[in-house]
Amino acid sequence: MSLAIEPIDPVDRPFFAGVVSGCDASRPLSPADVDAIHAGMDRFGVLVFRDQRITDDQQVAFARSLGPLEQATGDIVTAPAERRLSMDLNDISNLDKDSRVLARDDRRRLFELGNLLWHSDSSFKPVPAKYSILSARRIPPAGGNTEFADMRAAYDALDDETKAELHDLICRHSQLYSRGSLGFSDFTDEERLKWTPDPPR
Repeated sequence: MSLAIEPIDPVDRPFFAGVVSGCDASRPLSPADVDAIHAGMDRFGVLVFRDQRITDDQQVAFARSLGPLEQATGDIVTAPAERRLSMDLNDISNLDKDSRVLARDDRRRLFELGNLLWHSDSSFKPVPAKYSILSARRIPPAGGNTEFADMRAAYDALDDETKAELHDLICRHSQLYSRGSLGFSDFTDEERLKWTPDPPR
């Protein structure tokens, strides 16, 4: 079966999210599959791959087939020996390296609260990631939904005057600021230096 992508909501929002069929993310992608996924991401804001049972290594291999990976430098745990997952994966969880639940006041858990805010992944980096690939391994029985917003459609809906006003603006996203808005300011000097936004070019 060849890879195919169809709109999830073909009537009201045919441009926003597509569902992928004919793709097993646990197996190597063919060049045609890679091209189809890139074309699908150009067409849609979100692609959904249902019922995939993949390991961390398989997810990394799948991601590598779409382009070079960025390292998980936005994570507060950067020492490989202290991480539960490799540097190729961001660990969006409440677990420590031994898979124990983090204490309520643990700085790693407090830092991760920023993931609850509306955000664009790696937007604080000089070169943001082209894609984010999310894979839920254990989910709660209720709630915990991941939601997506279509910024392309939001921009298209702006009036011409607002588009002209925004056209040449450069936005700087600071991870220090966004975490600080949640009350987390317990950064080391090294973390402050690493996450200080680059000046506009």
